[in-house]
Amino acid sequence: QEVAMFNDDRRDMEMELRAMLGDEGFMQFVEKVGGIRFYVPHDPARSADKEGLGDDILAPLSNAYPGEYIKVPLARRWRADQYRLRGLSHADIARRLGMSESGVYKLLRSAPREPKPRKPSNQMDLF
Repeated sequence: QEVAMFNDDRRDMEMELRAMLGDEGFMQFVEKVGGIRFYVPHDPARSADKEGLGDDILAPLSNAYPGEYIKVPLARRWRADQYRLRGLSHADIARRLGMSESGVYKLLRSAPREPKPRKPSNQMDLF
């Protein structure tokens, strides 16, 4: 019996999994198994669930990828943004992402930013 392996790198697994699990479920999933190939059980109720993911995460995965191995993204860029929004320091973010503090600075600095609002000018509008 051959086990299917999900390896279509052209698909955006991060976006697909976030849409399927929601932001909180996706966060829990990648914090526990990010960066590995994860076997998705056919039936989560009969699964050992060694990672303690719970039915809220395993059920949607089993519907989408029953009996497959999926590559779980690390989602460092997205997680760093989420941690920053929660008020975590760069050091805490670095610990959670398993990277250096300077790496976190670079990662967050590379993020696209909202344009700054323009200051009102004292110059008269000519048109």
